[in-house]
Amino acid sequence: MSKGDNLFIVDLTTVSFFNSERLKNIASNEEEYKRIPFLFLVSSYLKNSAISIAYSRMKYIDKKTIYSWDIYKFQKD
Repeated sequence: MSKGDNLFIVDLTTVSFFNSERLKNIASNEEEYKRIPFLFLVSSYLKNSAISIAYSRMKYIDKKTIYSWDIYKFQKD
């Protein structure tokens, strides 16, 4: 990406609702891990990872919520 380019991360919050700490707790509890649909775990992990990387490498601009969608905007410095 070039300086000034924007990155948008679009998140469907109804399937990616676990934060990083909660995911760690689920992963360490086999019974709970088996009980929770894998889609929720993977979606949450991908969202948390993408946002974390974006925060560490780019400038955070804004977040909008529209119904069940979160839209994060970052800009390359």
